[in-house]
Amino acid sequence: MKGRTPLLALAAVFAALAAGCAPSKGEATPAPDGPAKREWTAASTADEIAAWAAEGCRQAEWEARQTCLEGALVSTIEPAGVDRTMGALLKLAAADEDIRREGHVLAHGIGIAAYESPETVSRTFALCTADFQSGCYHGVIQGYFADGRGAGAGVTAEKLNALCADYRDDPSKRWVSFQCGHGMGHGVMAVYRHHLFKALDACDLLADHRDRTACYGGAFMENVVNATNPHHTSTTQSHGGGEGHGAHGGSSDHAPAGGGHGHHGGASGDHGATAEEPFKALDPADPLYPCTAVKEHHRFACYQMQTSAILYNNDGDFAEASRLCGTAPEDMVRVCFTSLGRDANAWGRGERDRVIAYCDAAPEAQRPWCVVGAVKNVVDVTADPADGFDFCRAVPRGGSKNACYRAVGEHITLLHAERPARERVCAGAEYAYADECRRGANLLPRDG
Repeated sequence: MKGRTPLLALAAVFAALAAGCAPSKGEATPAPDGPAKREWTAASTADEIAAWAAEGCRQAEWEARQTCLEGALVSTIEPAGVDRTMGALLKLAAADEDIRREGHVLAHGIGIAAYESPETVSRTFALCTADFQSGCYHGVIQGYFADGRGAGAGVTAEKLNALCADYRDDPSKRWVSFQCGHGMGHGVMAVYRHHLFKALDACDLLADHRDRTACYGGAFMENVVNATNPHHTSTTQSHGGGEGHGAHGGSSDHAPAGGGHGHHGGASGDHGATAEEPFKALDPADPLYPCTAVKEHHRFACYQMQTSAILYNNDGDFAEASRLCGTAPEDMVRVCFTSLGRDANAWGRGERDRVIAYCDAAPEAQRPWCVVGAVKNVVDVTADPADGFDFCRAVPRGGSKNACYRAVGEHITLLHAERPARERVCAGAEYAYADECRRGANLLPRDG
């Protein structure tokens, strides 16, 4: 029996609420055996909400406690505000390892539940935070596409290109812009009943290259996580059904379906699957699937996610995953090892020595790429480059350490548009490696 894929790594991912158990946002009592009824207002604090949820959700089994917490947190969104609900989740995670591990899942669910209408999506999105790998952002966008009403109904080029327009051209909002595009990938997967190839074709409608890339990543992430942790999409919202919304998360959507996928790369766009045929998300017989079946321009984003599928199928055998990355097409090998690094941070629960040991399973030539994937995930989780520097300090001297600091610098360019700000942040690196950070942050030539 395969273990549940750790979700710290997924930039990814995505709690909807258990159907029939979680309440609508207006209810004050979240679920049977949950916290006692409590009236919340805009003056309520994150500390108060966290203490209430922790006291009322003390079930011994994680699955029951997760359902209770989801219901409790969602019930506070409307009266207290999504920003305070996210603050409460941050407090809960600080005191509970299980909540910390599944924080992205819970944040994603908060975002889905916080979504109200196509007209308010931008306002709701702005209230989310970057905590837990920006799960709240992703959930709001997924809610938009799962909404069958008005402007949110269906997927068109016009709607896709308009959705993130408020952030796309503002250099100070690069991080949020990426999260918006990434959330679109999750959202179109929901609309198309987790049919990956259809979702990727929808991402292709985006005019901006960065939006397309982020959307691909969200779609591939949703494909893996929905197949390995289907709880995250176990419920629909109350907004009505767009295409596929009514069946979102149904078990039949995730059953393996043979045949047809080899046609995906054809110019006709015919994927060889009818609308009724469930999509085969993963294939234990082909550890590199779906990367072996996607269109050429989707391969990079696919291999960025593929080791999550490999490690799910081999119960966390990093040596075997490393071997399989070595069998990827030559131009995708480094990408696969970067994916391995992201998963190393997940399976290592963020413990630096464990994460580095997982990367040691990679051949020496590919080890720096594993470290790059790990440290980028570290920064993804908190949106704080200082956490990346802490990780890099633990990496042994050599090529991997250099690559680590360059990778943090690359993420700094997303978080800080102005050169002086990037200089200030890179000054927090180890003195001998500050220039590596600067190279990554486009402050020095890469070959300097």
